[in-house]
Amino acid sequence: MNHSDMLCGVFAPIVTPFTEDDRVSIPDLVENLEKYNETDLKGYMPLGSNGEFQGLTDEESFEILDAVTKTKARGKVIVAGCGRESSYKTVEFIKKAADHGIDMAFVIPPHYFVDRMTDEALLAYYTDVADKSPVPIVVYNAPKFAFNLLISVDLMRALAPHPNIIAMKNSSMHPNADYLAAIDPKTDFCLIAGNIKTFYPGIRDGAIGGVLSTASWLPEYCCRLFEHFRKGDHEKAQKLHDYLNALSANTVGKHGVAGVKMGLDLRGFKGGRPRLPLLPVPSDEVERIAQVLKEEGIPRF
Repeated sequence: MNHSDMLCGVFAPIVTPFTEDDRVSIPDLVENLEKYNETDLKGYMPLGSNGEFQGLTDEESFEILDAVTKTKARGKVIVAGCGRESSYKTVEFIKKAADHGIDMAFVIPPHYFVDRMTDEALLAYYTDVADKSPVPIVVYNAPKFAFNLLISVDLMRALAPHPNIIAMKNSSMHPNADYLAAIDPKTDFCLIAGNIKTFYPGIRDGAIGGVLSTASWLPEYCCRLFEHFRKGDHEKAQKLHDYLNALSANTVGKHGVAGVKMGLDLRGFKGGRPRLPLLPVPSDEVERIAQVLKEEGIPRF
């Protein structure tokens, strides 16, 4: 399976369920994965923003990776968030994560010294990481989680020829079309959409898939949208895209990670509360959203 085939489809970011005493709940995580295994999801992304990676210890992170790689159904692809604030630390984490069975590493740009993160600095960082990584690298373009640091089109164009940098996940609102136009068709580099708002426009323009928060709690709906597109039924794809965007905006989307976890709970998965400093969704809002999902006929999984 080549890199494009491995990323072609819908990926669900994996949330990290916690126990009442704030420990990682591996049984709840495994239960979620077993349900995801029944869907057409292409694969899973643990240790991303929805997985609250920034609040996990490395020991917890590797425990999560073990659970994911051991529970996943055959053929599911595991892409893990591995970005750290130096190339050395990022490479060391990726090497250990690779030992736990990941297929590729998503790497958000370092951003603590955001005013020093020029294209030159980021090119050096990603090149060093890719040169030393035992698994392929996906550049994770997520300004929302990186002090508004945006991967520029010029930087992406410079990174794309590297044989171990295979794609960019675009979670920014910068048009996918701009990045796609800069990709040299002679390379194996590809683009994947990073949110439900840009998913259908992105695959319509040439992106090969998406890693979507909405797929965490509405996996079968997101997979259905992708299947409509693949079959050439753009009217159904557009209609479902519009529906999912409106539903997300009126429910889970406005509450971030806590909202995704709430959506999982309401659908019969195990979400639970996030770790502090994130707060859970207020109970009255949970009741309102539960009523919206009931009225929309969204079933429990």
